[in-house]
Amino acid sequence: MTKLIRKILVVDNNKVVLRLMAHMLEEMGYAVRTAIDGLSAIDVLADFQADVIFVDLVMPKISGEKLCRILRSMPEQRNAYIAIFSAIAAEEQIDYQAFGADACIAKGPFKELREHVRTVLDRAAGAGKQASPSREIIGSDRIFEREITKELLSSKRHFEIALDRISDAFLELTPEGKVVYANAAACRLFGLSEEKLLSALFTDFFSPEQRGTVRKLVTDIDVETLSTGEDEPLCVGGRQVLLDVAAVNETSQRFIVVVMRDITPRKQVEEELRHQQENLEKLVAERTVALIEANTKLQRDIVERQKLYDQKEELIRELQDALAKVKTLSGFLPICSSCKKIRDDKGYWQQLEAYLGKHSGTEFSHSVCPECMKKLYPELDEK
Repeated sequence: MTKLIRKILVVDNNKVVLRLMAHMLEEMGYAVRTAIDGLSAIDVLADFQADVIFVDLVMPKISGEKLCRILRSMPEQRNAYIAIFSAIAAEEQIDYQAFGADACIAKGPFKELREHVRTVLDRAAGAGKQASPSREIIGSDRIFEREITKELLSSKRHFEIALDRISDAFLELTPEGKVVYANAAACRLFGLSEEKLLSALFTDFFSPEQRGTVRKLVTDIDVETLSTGEDEPLCVGGRQVLLDVAAVNETSQRFIVVVMRDITPRKQVEEELRHQQENLEKLVAERTVALIEANTKLQRDIVERQKLYDQKEELIRELQDALAKVKTLSGFLPICSSCKKIRDDKGYWQQLEAYLGKHSGTEFSHSVCPECMKKLYPELDEK
């Protein structure tokens, strides 16, 4: 089945290649749009439905491989025929079909490139995607391996592997705040695939209340590094994060590097410790109140017991005094058989009523009994 090709998009960070490709394709009768990098390509495709897309493999601001993955995740681009331009075909065997491309052209002299582009267009218009032999790189037989390129590619792979293994989220942004690189930790933090993260506006992942703070950090940065404090961490998908932002200025462009550290587990531990501390302080306060109340009651009991003790001692003294007085009147008392005087313990003789009054507190009233009245005052008794 023949496919009608009308619109072509060329994506390459080399402006010379863009001009040559655009001129060549327009001479062939195609409507051509160009983009200087992956981000620009996504913007172009917002209002340009391309039938064939030529993508440079090695580009800043989203590589060709990642751009292909993004395009294949877009429903409107799933049927587009994608051909990769590779300047590293001799140094690295590229499995372009693994990331969604349909063909791969080794970059070489433009005269040869013209023929390779015609081949790709014929395949795109003819039998479709299945026409390209698996992993065939068109024109790779006419290029030669470069040792320095191999070393650079090796270093790049090692660097990307290392970034994907770190626990902190690592992102690279344009000066406008669009994501052009995100490691595996960043994808986990945001809960999105790399294809969904790339080209997205970084500030959109934060709440409206925090976007102003984030925008100031990543787009208005005028120093080398900025960081957010732990007192007011930012929130992403319910996670608390700290941001370290650095500006990287190169010869012709500027990038913003963002490292996001998820401090949610530590904050949860701190909150649990704070909660336990509050409970402990509350318990100590309650126990302190209870001890104060118990101490107050104990003090009252001590005072009451002391009062009772003093009362008991006073009663004992009174009893002892009373007992002493009783003992004074007990025992053997010498008394005169005639006058009835009593001799005290000092040898003095005292009237009976005087002695008893002194030792017992008894008071006497003097009177005469009937018998004595008869004996002493018979005349009064007769009356």
